[in-house]
Amino acid sequence: MSLTRLTRLPLRASPVAFQATRAFITTPPRLQSLPVAVSGTGTGTLQTLTIPGKPYTFTSDTYPVLGGGDSAPSPVVYSLASLSSCNQVTGHVVARDHGIKLGEWKVEVEALLPTAVLVKGAEGNPNWEEVRLRVRVQTDVKEEGFEKFVGEVERRCPITQLFKRSGVKYESVWVNEEI
Repeated sequence: MSLTRLTRLPLRASPVAFQATRAFITTPPRLQSLPVAVSGTGTGTLQTLTIPGKPYTFTSDTYPVLGGGDSAPSPVVYSLASLSSCNQVTGHVVARDHGIKLGEWKVEVEALLPTAVLVKGAEGNPNWEEVRLRVRVQTDVKEEGFEKFVGEVERRCPITQLFKRSGVKYESVWVNEEI
């Protein structure tokens, strides 16, 4: 087992750092765009969401402090769940593209959401204050290859990029475990 703590460069990183990251890419994109749609209906804070053309639905509610019944995960919980699962899905895609064998994933996400804007209507930004992603994944690559793998996953994961580009304080810790 090895521990890799990756501190990502700011988005305005030097061209040299950007080129080093992009050197890991060796395959062309399979799709140019992936259409995604969701629709929801509900009352109060409870909403049922559907994905057109898919047989499944999911429900969203919120915490009692916001007037919800806490009967389903809240939208903010779903945003963290999206970060977790999107890293795993993107990791699968990157591994497939680069011949990396993966085993079990264990992902934890913790975050701090300030409530002054959301709950009290204060001026400011209702965005996450900080988000921490911790990933333990079994791979067949050594340390240097693992660091490249993680860099490519975080670069290609749309939800990771959504969080990072939003200005939130973002930290990720990835641990490489042997298969």
